[in-house]
Amino acid sequence: MKKKTKRIIIIAAAACLLVFAACYTVFIAPLLEKEKWVYKEATVERGTLTVGVTESGSLEYGLTSVLYDLDLSVVVSDDDEDDEDDEDDEETVQKYLKVEEVYAVAGQRIQAGDALLKFTEDSVTDVRKLLNSALIDAKSDYNEAKAEYDLAALEAKTDYETLKIGEKYASDTYQAANSALADEISAMEIQLTLYNNQVADLEEAVAEAEEDYAEALETYEVAKETMSITGTDNADNFLTIQSGYLSAQTQYQNAENALSQAKQKLEQNAEQIASLTEQIALSRARYRIDRMDVLETYQESVLDGKNAEITYNAQLESLEEDLAEAEEDRQKLEEQVEAFEAFVGEDGILYADGEGIVTQVQYEAGDTLRQNGTVLSYAPPTDMTISVDMTQEDVVALQVGDTVEIAFTAYEDTVYEGTILSIDTTATSRNSATISYEVIIGVEGDTTALYGGMTADITFVTEEKEDVLYVSRKAIVEQDGKTYVYVKSGLNGKELRQVTTGISNGISIEIVDGLEEGDTIYIASKVSSEEEIEAQEESEEGSDDGENVDMEQMFENFTPGGNGQSGSFIPGGAGQSGGSTPGGNGQPGGFNPGQMPGNDSTGRGARP
Repeated sequence: MKKKTKRIIIIAAAACLLVFAACYTVFIAPLLEKEKWVYKEATVERGTLTVGVTESGSLEYGLTSVLYDLDLSVVVSDDDEDDEDDEDDEETVQKYLKVEEVYAVAGQRIQAGDALLKFTEDSVTDVRKLLNSALIDAKSDYNEAKAEYDLAALEAKTDYETLKIGEKYASDTYQAANSALADEISAMEIQLTLYNNQVADLEEAVAEAEEDYAEALETYEVAKETMSITGTDNADNFLTIQSGYLSAQTQYQNAENALSQAKQKLEQNAEQIASLTEQIALSRARYRIDRMDVLETYQESVLDGKNAEITYNAQLESLEEDLAEAEEDRQKLEEQVEAFEAFVGEDGILYADGEGIVTQVQYEAGDTLRQNGTVLSYAPPTDMTISVDMTQEDVVALQVGDTVEIAFTAYEDTVYEGTILSIDTTATSRNSATISYEVIIGVEGDTTALYGGMTADITFVTEEKEDVLYVSRKAIVEQDGKTYVYVKSGLNGKELRQVTTGISNGISIEIVDGLEEGDTIYIASKVSSEEEIEAQEESEEGSDDGENVDMEQMFENFTPGGNGQSGSFIPGGAGQSGGSTPGGNGQPGGFNPGQMPGNDSTGRGARP
């Protein structure tokens, strides 16, 4: 029983200790903890107040490189007179530049015209001699190739023109032969046509002669029969009959002759037609044969002319290729010499062509430039950008070319300006809860104090007011839907004054009515530990904005104000918060320290 009693007592004691510890932790310790309100004076200021969206980003350099991209190799020919094949052995020779001294180091700010590094005089001289010697040889080879080209082109042109003249002569001969044979056949065809046209007339003449002959024959036979039966008794009658007979005989003979002549002419015309037809047939046959011979000769001449043109063009093409190759070699050497001289200059020193911060130096004294690449890199002050991600709600209000404000963490008191260079239309976070778009900002103005990677807050201005009153957003006290500010009055006194506010950027807020420029106001903050109190007091005692005021030390009571007056503050007892009493006639009551001034915790907004 004794052991059991002791165990119960021990358990009860432990339980009491636990309960006491819990009560102390929950109820007593907070009461014992020192809590204090401190105040910092601030001034109502006038100026330009901007409102916008603030995002953070880091500064990025746009690097410019000083490149070594020279081709210092040349091809030289080793002419060997004892070479049986009479061929030139070509060899590639190259000299290299050697660094004598480096003047620039990483992090150094350089200006245009600053010396970066120097090459040794011997290496510059060796490379220059090699390139100039090769250039002289290339120019000589080109001049020789040009002379050979001109001579060979003239000879080829002469041969070509000679063959083209033969082609033209063959063409003229062919045309003349065709024309002569055609004219001959055409003349015979004209004669044949004339003879054919005479056939009808001749046949008509024969028909008329036959009729005349028949009439004359009939008359002659009648006269002949009459003559035979007529006697000579009657001399007059006989003479008459005889005279008629003789006349009829003459007509008959004439008609017979005329008929014979008409038939003869018709036969001769037929013979001419037959002869001409035969001659035309023979001429046409001969024309075809001669035309084929002339055509063959002509075609051979044309083929020779075409072959001459092909040969001429082939010769010219070959000559032009040789000349172009020589010219290309010459131009390449000229470009090599020009690029080399531009790179090393007259004194063998490489100078900067722009200003900026040196970010990288690739060579040291004694190094040889054997490969093309970057000699030195620097960041121009005009090519510094900041990249930020903007939400879809904010990005729609932005445009390329808009001006932004930039505050670098390293330089809190300096505000830089920037310009939106680009807005990416493709979302950078499709799978996350927030859709964002990348916005690139270019930093303007003097950027000589900036370094890559510096953190900056970028404010995208959405609204701006000039010549307005503004105070810190932390100075605003909100009660019953109204806004107030504690204003310094008299010696170490203050009053709670109602104000009308306007736009706010989260840091400062516009005062439309209730305050004047230069008024002193109070910004309250609560601390609850000795360390915080001491740190806050030390920090605020050394500030230039104003002095800290301990409410418990400065004010002993707070009484309600009369008509049109603000109430006074009554401090709480030791460790207690002060209370408040209502102001008279619609005036606000006293301040309750338990109600903190409003503050935008987002940290977004521009600086006034």
